Amino acid sequence: MYLSVLNMIKVKNIMTKAVITISSNSSIKEAAKLMNSKSVSSLVVVEKNMPVAIVSEKDIINGIISKENKVKEIMDREFIIISPITKFLEISKHLREKKIRVFPVVQDNNLIGLVTETDMIEATRDFTRFHQIVQEIILTVFGLATAFFLFYFSPLRASILG
Repeated sequence: MYLSVLNMIKVKNIMTKAVITISSNSSIKEAAKLMNSKSVSSLVVVEKNMPVAIVSEKDIINGIISKENKVKEIMDREFIIISPITKFLEISKHLREKKIRVFPVVQDNNLIGLVTETDMIEATRDFTRFHQIVQEIILTVFGLATAFFLFYFSPLRASILG
């Protein structure tokens, strides 16, 4: 049941809408500064508002070590574009099997969001917290109903109410 409920979670409900993007012609230094100023670990490389690659902190470090100059020389073209109605479990599968950690969200040929591994973890944590609250409510209602029936059918009730 837990997995079926998780599968009902859609990308549009967990994605980050303010996507930090960069051009493939930008310098690695510009990308590093942008990541630092926005406190993100990856950028979506776009052309005409469509993702063409992802550049991560690891890519930047490798680019600096190998003396590359431009984002297009280090960016990772191995990524998966998803739609706002993609299901949670589908993304989770790519995360586990293909080790993809960043998913650009595209609708009508426009980048509208981004789902990261962190977004997935937070959605799972929030769902788990909600699930625990529901369980506590059910246990409380069951406890109250049990107490009511025990009191209602007990000799104590008859002696109190006469």
